[in-house]
Amino acid sequence: MKGKQAAVREDYFQHDAGFFALDCNPGFGKSTTLNQIAAEALVRADAAGDRCPEQQLCVISFSREDAASIEPGIRDALDAFAEDTDGTYPVQISPETADRLKRRLQMTDHIGTIDSVLRGIFEDIASELGFDGMPSVGNASQLSLLRQNCIASVRQDDAYSDQCTRLDTAYPTAADSDDESDDRLHTLLEDARAKKRDRRLSIDDFEARLRDTVTDVYPSGPPETLADLLGDIRTFYDDDVATDFAAQQPPETDEETNEAVKDDQECYEEWLTCIEEFCTVLEGYERAYDAACRDQGVVSHADIAYWIAEYFDNPMEDIAGADKSASEEYRARVKARYTAKFQSLLIDEAQDISIAQHDALAPFVTDETRVLMAGDVDQCIYVWRNARPEQFVTGFKRGEYFETEWTEHRSYSGSRTYRMRPDIAAAVDTIFGDVFTDPARGGGVDAVSANTDYSSLEPTRSGTADPAVHIAGYTQPEGAPGTPDWFKTEKTPVANYLAGGLTDDTFGHDTVTVLFATRSNMDELAEQLTNQGFSVVNASTHLFENPLIKLICRVVWWLVEPYDPERTRRLVESECLPLSSESTALFADAGYQIDAVAERGDSDRQATTEDGFLAGLVALARRRARHTSDPGSLVAEEIIEMLGLRADPFGQVPDPERRLAACDALLYSIEDWEGDERYSLSELAQILNSYVAEPKDGLVHPVPNQDEYDIVFRTIHNMKGDEDSVVCLADASGSVNFRGPHTDTFLALGDTLALAPPETVSRTPLTQSDDQGPATTDYGSLRWASDYWSDGRIAGPPSLSRISQRYCAEQWRVLYVALTRARDHLVLSLPYERRDNGVETSWIATLADALSFEENSSAGIYEAPVSNAEKEAALTVGVNDVALPERKSSEGQQPTPRSAHVPAKTKTGWTSRYVNGTSVYQLTANAIGSKAQYILDERGESVSTRSESIDADLPDGIEREQLGEIIHQVLTRAVSQNVSTASLRSFDRPLPEILARSVTASDSRITPAMRASIQTYLSDRICPQFATSDTWKEIQQAQTQYVEEPIHTVLEIDGIEIETQNRADIVSVQSDGQWVVDELKLTHSSIEQETRKQHRLQVAFYAWLLEQQLPTESSVTARLTYLGESAESAVVSSPIVPVPEWLAGLVDSE
Repeated sequence: MKGKQAAVREDYFQHDAGFFALDCNPGFGKSTTLNQIAAEALVRADAAGDRCPEQQLCVISFSREDAASIEPGIRDALDAFAEDTDGTYPVQISPETADRLKRRLQMTDHIGTIDSVLRGIFEDIASELGFDGMPSVGNASQLSLLRQNCIASVRQDDAYSDQCTRLDTAYPTAADSDDESDDRLHTLLEDARAKKRDRRLSIDDFEARLRDTVTDVYPSGPPETLADLLGDIRTFYDDDVATDFAAQQPPETDEETNEAVKDDQECYEEWLTCIEEFCTVLEGYERAYDAACRDQGVVSHADIAYWIAEYFDNPMEDIAGADKSASEEYRARVKARYTAKFQSLLIDEAQDISIAQHDALAPFVTDETRVLMAGDVDQCIYVWRNARPEQFVTGFKRGEYFETEWTEHRSYSGSRTYRMRPDIAAAVDTIFGDVFTDPARGGGVDAVSANTDYSSLEPTRSGTADPAVHIAGYTQPEGAPGTPDWFKTEKTPVANYLAGGLTDDTFGHDTVTVLFATRSNMDELAEQLTNQGFSVVNASTHLFENPLIKLICRVVWWLVEPYDPERTRRLVESECLPLSSESTALFADAGYQIDAVAERGDSDRQATTEDGFLAGLVALARRRARHTSDPGSLVAEEIIEMLGLRADPFGQVPDPERRLAACDALLYSIEDWEGDERYSLSELAQILNSYVAEPKDGLVHPVPNQDEYDIVFRTIHNMKGDEDSVVCLADASGSVNFRGPHTDTFLALGDTLALAPPETVSRTPLTQSDDQGPATTDYGSLRWASDYWSDGRIAGPPSLSRISQRYCAEQWRVLYVALTRARDHLVLSLPYERRDNGVETSWIATLADALSFEENSSAGIYEAPVSNAEKEAALTVGVNDVALPERKSSEGQQPTPRSAHVPAKTKTGWTSRYVNGTSVYQLTANAIGSKAQYILDERGESVSTRSESIDADLPDGIEREQLGEIIHQVLTRAVSQNVSTASLRSFDRPLPEILARSVTASDSRITPAMRASIQTYLSDRICPQFATSDTWKEIQQAQTQYVEEPIHTVLEIDGIEIETQNRADIVSVQSDGQWVVDELKLTHSSIEQETRKQHRLQVAFYAWLLEQQLPTESSVTARLTYLGESAESAVVSSPIVPVPEWLAGLVDSE
């Protein structure tokens, strides 16, 4: 660690207690800093003789994505300590100590997301709070159903039914809504309940906040005259708007009888009435919700934080619903236990923590705790999810955090960035130099920045002669910014630029990440790039948008009553089941009776892919009674297996790895939801259908092979906490406040809460009229939030104006996060000129203005002035500076990524002119027998070379061919990813992740138990053998390594051309220029002599082929390594009979 990183670490370990706050720029390495400090804390506690050092350490972060890297980061730090021989790190430990401490890490549940840590605490107190054991946590679908039942019960309750009716009138559901579950009042109540709970407000305090907003909107009460009304307009807007409004009033109208005045008075009265009735219903809804959560055993993560804070912060008798037998003694013991576990508390992304989360952790923090929090308020983009960055600022500036005024308080500001090239950092500084403090862009109002002024980035990386900042320019579209018509014009130029940069090597060989503010236009750009021949994956799609997952969910729904013809008809006609017309007719002819389909199937079925699917449906229907008692995950597993969905019979998901990952994600999710409980089929169907209806409530679709695509799409929020070499920002033309607070009915931001006036009364709309009369400008409503800018601020009542400006400020922080993800290249998609796009509301206008793009929009390179001339004289920007691509695809379907699949076995149908290294021995040594097998092999695989000896003990339940493929992938990827010897020896990160991807990509279903067995076999036997082999040592010392290297060529033997396609496991180049071809073989028993001959010829064949393709002065060594039953490695000498003579044997045997 360097600079401020080292200062934080030094101060942290110089004190046994205290509060340390780190505010740092993107790319500072705060997560790395925290992980290393956490690792050192473990080492120090262990050295002090603590038998369980991990039990005093808690390391947490806000999001799953950030938290997922904490434990691997600590493990990496421990390895680095162990491998340190030159004193780079402040502590040194032996490899054995590192391995032991890494095992200890697996015994703690206090490393991860803040939600996961709070979940563990809640498990200890759930019964005290009236729950019957630990409830299910975070099942959005189950919670959605619970909430729907709650609002139904409230509506049917005589105590609330009249208020609900009046509130429905005041806030009606959209008339064009086709969704039966669309209930606007319910949405408002649930939003209000969540915001109230997060702020830990009583119902009286909540109502008081709503009334405070009304008072702010009517500072002098309801108007008595037109002059009063105009006075409010001048105060909230300006004189011009007031003058326009006055001019629109009927002439010779008495001020006190003015219709606008009477309407505004009515608005005031009705608004207060609605607030009173809304809070009455809210109180009933909240009680119903709590009762249902206890009865059904399900809560949200936010509920857990709230209940923990309530439990430890209030007298037991004041906690609603608490068990009457709950004791103070037990509460004290739990508090003491977790206080001991949190002696060292490290918090990453601390700016995103909510009030409830903060208050839930506070009881376990004392003035004897050592707390380190790190964050960056400029990257806070989760205020809409209750993040309260003000807490971070208060802690940073005043040392007040966790309800403690810390005596030992240190704050640090880190400006270095180890991520970005200097030109990218200069561009970010130039763009954002005044954005965060500019009132016209939401700055300066309730500022939450830890530093008043913008903190410039200080890059540590060196620059390059070529541009790092690029602009893909396009002609100003005819449509409005942010609309589909606009993007139709934008998508082709940006696609051409990305295609050109990938083709002409501007971006090197790196995958390009394209960022979007929303998912709206992702499909259009993906289609454009796919048609140009590039592989594209959307890493921000939701799991339940996957057609295969939709199909599984639909089959679960059908299995509730599989013999119901109407249900079967609806299954057959579902969009997610693309049956052929013949199969559809088969069902229709059978009257949609599944048994009748089974009887007719043999003669009527057409497509091979549908044959097994239809048979699977019949089998599933007949097993329906068994499914009623099976866990939901087993039901889904049987559906996948019996319908052959992993093989994708209808071609719905071309990428096999992603297809298998989706199936696994669904199964694991259902298993996690159920826990120790079991869903009935109808319950499971209802939950899955809810997720299909609202995919955003579910998981993001996993992409296990993301790096193997040319281009990856992600939303900016999804990219938070991550980085990439090449980042492009696209589809950024929309207005910053397009979806601002003025479009909402309930507002909650900071301390301000607001419920909009009812829609049955006038909110005093303000418009500007031209000379002809019709309104031309809509200023918004006087009595609600506005998006109209006046004198550099958003107009409107002060409290609502602050909400609008803070909303805008967050949109600019989203842009900041997007631009600071790039390491080497940042691509911006901008129009050559702009119309009606002011910088205060437009990302693209601000970007173009800051980079002086309109003055330099010609293709080529230009120098843009920078905001900090002391660091950079100018900023080099490339405009359309790539060669236009010639690469085109005639097909409209997604091309398969070049490396998206595990290298397949070479499929060689018989011909003497097509052979590979795995078959050459048998095809020449036993020509007649091998040819027959070669020709008749229906799978088209190479000739088997396996021994018929009895296997040694292998992982349970897996064929040895499968095992060999998976282990082969793990070992070769260990080489390609430069895994350390220590990690290989102890099977540490990233090997478990590599194994998971390999298992996912397997053609066969590998159960969790089988996966665990394989991992044990790898960690106990194979990986330690490989780590201690001479092969591994020499590969580690090589200058260059290639994995799964293709060695293809066409040979001319005795006038006949023989084509050969091969893949060598590992090809390396030693420091002396010597090339080495390594072949790895897994043995399960003693190796027969004939098998050894075959393997030796195979690797000698690879070496000979490679030598033919290298310069004449190059030499190639072949090496064969066996792992498994025995471990041995040897250099293979050239065969006595030269390779060309072996090949000539094929010609002779023709």
